[in-house]
Amino acid sequence: MERAPPGSHVASKAPSRSCSCRNEPAMHEGQHAMTATTTTTVHPDPAIAAASDVEGEPTRRTAGRGRWALAGAAGAIAAFASIGVSMPTLTEEQASQGVDVIDELDRSGYHLGFVLGLVGIACLLVAAQGWRRWAEERAPDSTAARLVGQGLATTATVNIAFVCLMGSMALYLPGGPDEGWLSREAIFTNFTLLDFGALLGWWGAALSAGSVAVLAFGRRKVLPRWMGVVSVVLLVPPLAMAAAMGLPGFVGFAMPIWLVAISLGMAFGTAGRAAA
Repeated sequence: MERAPPGSHVASKAPSRSCSCRNEPAMHEGQHAMTATTTTTVHPDPAIAAASDVEGEPTRRTAGRGRWALAGAAGAIAAFASIGVSMPTLTEEQASQGVDVIDELDRSGYHLGFVLGLVGIACLLVAAQGWRRWAEERAPDSTAARLVGQGLATTATVNIAFVCLMGSMALYLPGGPDEGWLSREAIFTNFTLLDFGALLGWWGAALSAGSVAVLAFGRRKVLPRWMGVVSVVLLVPPLAMAAAMGLPGFVGFAMPIWLVAISLGMAFGTAGRAAA
């Protein structure tokens, strides 16, 4: 057998030693990478955590996150305007004429009220969805938080029926596209239903106002205290009039004002930034 040249076994082992030396820096780099990935901080507030995901850009991530609430203000204004333009200006003598009051009515006010009412319904539903998302992020275990959006959705749903009655009046009153297709008695029935009907849906928003008060004055104080004060101040008069006089419609004047105030507070304050 031939012997290997002297020192050849040393040369064959040299590559393995140099290879192990090259792997050591890579192993150290991997350890540093693993250490870096595990040092993350989770903030208990979802809104603040979302704002701090991108370091140095919290303003960009949170800017405008409460603008969904502007839909509530727009819905309240459109719905209130719809009620205002569709209510005819009648004297007591004219209103007591019975079916003949139809001759005193103008279809244009009902037509405009119908269009504005549809805009209001759409905006209220958007606001209701925004409140639902806000509740899921800021107060997922709170029944009151979930009821805010549910109350606004109820208002929008009830308003659909009476807003469409406005459209019916625009259709069948003298000068309308379908004039003569509906009896005077049927038109008078629609007129009577619209006396309070367009206001009644706002009892759903009254439930929302009560829920906002609970969220503002409760132990967790999810909403600012001033929202609770506004809610109580505007909720008490409709409840008092309903209990004392049986008046069902005053809620339709008070709750749109409440919704505008609360919506602006959510849009431009910090409380509404939990929902995009």
